[in-house]
Amino acid sequence: MYALPRALAIALLLTTVFLAAQDLQLPTTYEIDLQLALSGRSARMGGSSEISGTAANEIGDDVFHKLISAGFSQPFPWKLTLVGNDNVNATSTAGGQLYVYGGMLPLLSESKGLWAATLSHEVAHTGRRHQVRDYLQLVRNQQMINYYRARIAAGDKSANWALLGFRIAAPIALKKMERDQEHDADTQGMLLMARAGYHPDYVFALHHLLRMHTGEQSKFAAFFSDHPRWETRDQRSEKSYADALAEYERLWRDPETSPGGAPPVVAFFTAQPSSKENKSAETADVTISVFCRNTKEPVEVDLRFLKDNHPVHAQDASFADHDGNLAFREKAECSEKTENSPILLHLPANVVSENERKLHAIAFVANGSEVIAESKSFDVHFPKMKH
Repeated sequence: MYALPRALAIALLLTTVFLAAQDLQLPTTYEIDLQLALSGRSARMGGSSEISGTAANEIGDDVFHKLISAGFSQPFPWKLTLVGNDNVNATSTAGGQLYVYGGMLPLLSESKGLWAATLSHEVAHTGRRHQVRDYLQLVRNQQMINYYRARIAAGDKSANWALLGFRIAAPIALKKMERDQEHDADTQGMLLMARAGYHPDYVFALHHLLRMHTGEQSKFAAFFSDHPRWETRDQRSEKSYADALAEYERLWRDPETSPGGAPPVVAFFTAQPSSKENKSAETADVTISVFCRNTKEPVEVDLRFLKDNHPVHAQDASFADHDGNLAFREKAECSEKTENSPILLHLPANVVSENERKLHAIAFVANGSEVIAESKSFDVHFPKMKH
């Protein structure tokens, strides 16, 4: 009774090993790149119009051409297209074709550094010919499916399980390859930014901005996705950061005169914020572990509270935002990782009602009016008042 699952497990194992061992040979000419560029444009536009003649076009094209000049030399018809819809996304096809969607434009605004972080990633995808690799892998996968079908037609019963295993494992392996390509595009894009004069910290600034606007996918969902989680991308990019920073500092000794200007202030949560009840002091004591780069000034830590996914009304007006909801703000020093110690916040128990003592909270870090980091949700328990 266990023969069929066992056969399937063997087929899955063999298929996974086969896919992992494949070495795709890229063509030495660029006909496929150009064909994929032409065939992919309609899907990338999705029926939307092209944005032209705007300030965003000018900034985007300026940054785009500086990146191309600093990195890739393929004879592509390099082009940046701004797409008139509300998608918060950027993408690329083979052959040097990049697309930035309208929903990205308010986020990027006039920041050449954020534009560079967005475009360098997509330039790296097309320059490293990732889309060609995807296409060749899909062609090879179809060839394998045809091969198994031929074996089945010839009477090979084991080929049924091999085909089933391949159909299950091949898409998962393809997604894994695409996630690895995302990491490669992050790494190569960061180096490209550095050479073109855009500080690599803009990559992290962009990641944090997009995470706050698009959310974070679960680890389970990421396994079946072609993109890693933002947290994973931060961790992987940090490993490449030292090389990119060294290249930037070698070429651009005065950041103020570089094309991207001064580096952005970026903040990183190094651990999940935590809270404990302090019954003697009648406070909820919150510990936040965070470090910052590119600032000598204090940042603002802002706590927001939820109960049943709804904001919590503040019992004390001094702890209320403009809507009367509970909020806690405090200036804090935030220095480099090697120098930093946790931020301790003491929240009085009288700011919440008796039936709202167990809440969820999210911590934000802001540099002036700009929010630069957001934590995961964590529990905060306020002690009961003695009187």
